[in-house]
Amino acid sequence: MQQPDNILKHVALVGVLAVASYFGLYALDTHLRARKGPWEVTFAAESDGTPFLLINQPALGVRDVKVKFLNETCPLTNAPQKIRFTEPGVKPAFGELRFQDATYLPGTVTLLAFNHEVELIQRGLVLDRQEHRWQTGLTVGLMPTNQPPPVLQSKRKRNY
Repeated sequence: MQQPDNILKHVALVGVLAVASYFGLYALDTHLRARKGPWEVTFAAESDGTPFLLINQPALGVRDVKVKFLNETCPLTNAPQKIRFTEPGVKPAFGELRFQDATYLPGTVTLLAFNHEVELIQRGLVLDRQEHRWQTGLTVGLMPTNQPPPVLQSKRKRNY
């Protein structure tokens, strides 16, 4: 005499496999999102008061990349501030955060400082819409004369 299959055993086995797969894939995704770490940006000023950003991202090999804002004065009153862009809504020490995608770190960070656009992306540093390859120790000075042109608004109303 043959035993009938117990359908509840099969349903329970499938359920356990589904839950284990879900948690395993969730843990893998969480690891992949954070494994490279965030952009680390130090907001500081030279001894003469010239503000600068010092950019580091160890997982990408980005070390000591400096962006100086020449002919500007630093609004920082206290010591240099190191900011890690780990989650949305991080407040920079000077300037404003224009865009941040921290879904998969290091992600993308776009700052507007002294009317200059500074964008940190994995393939390079974009300054005022000009891309520069990452180079250890790179120093770039931005003058007020090389600011990007203003974005013109269309007079025609768009309906989306």
